[in-house]
Amino acid sequence: TALGAEVVWTRLLSLLLGATVYTFSIILAVFLLGLWGGSTAGSFLARRVQKVSGQSRLALAGCQILLAGAIAWTAFTLTYVLPYWPVDPWLSTSPWFTFDLDLTRCLRSILFPTLLWGASFPLALAGAAAEGEDPARLAGEVYAANTAGSILGALVFTLLLIPALGTQGSQQVLIWLAASSALFASGAAAPH
Repeated sequence: TALGAEVVWTRLLSLLLGATVYTFSIILAVFLLGLWGGSTAGSFLARRVQKVSGQSRLALAGCQILLAGAIAWTAFTLTYVLPYWPVDPWLSTSPWFTFDLDLTRCLRSILFPTLLWGASFPLALAGAAAEGEDPARLAGEVYAANTAGSILGALVFTLLLIPALGTQGSQQVLIWLAASSALFASGAAAPH
């Protein structure tokens, strides 16, 4: 869902900030910053909860529930807040003022969900870990699944969902996918 969201949000933010290389660079930088920060926090959390059986999966489920809310917040922000931002970027001819304003708007709208996507990977890795399992093999398998999902998400949202459902419908799909992931992770954490 992360790269699908990046496609949807880049499309929407380009309408608000302008369809330039600089806009895409700012969006990508904020997205990568969020993934890095979330991964750092998720790794810290995974080490703390991994000691208790099933807690890593519950932490992942909680992260996904928060992610569904964060995606909804971003959709709200992109629709009802940023278009009515009380600052006119045309008041200054300075490119630094415009850069600062665009960076602030991107941070406000997409940073929180990207932090949660970043935290999801180490939590998923901790949740998949089993006693005595080869950690290199496990990391490779989870990383391969993450990469395949990223490619699939970007292609499905770009080629199918946005043309068929539009950006609003695509964001609703993102929310449902995050909520479904939470249900799946919490179901996997339940004692069998």
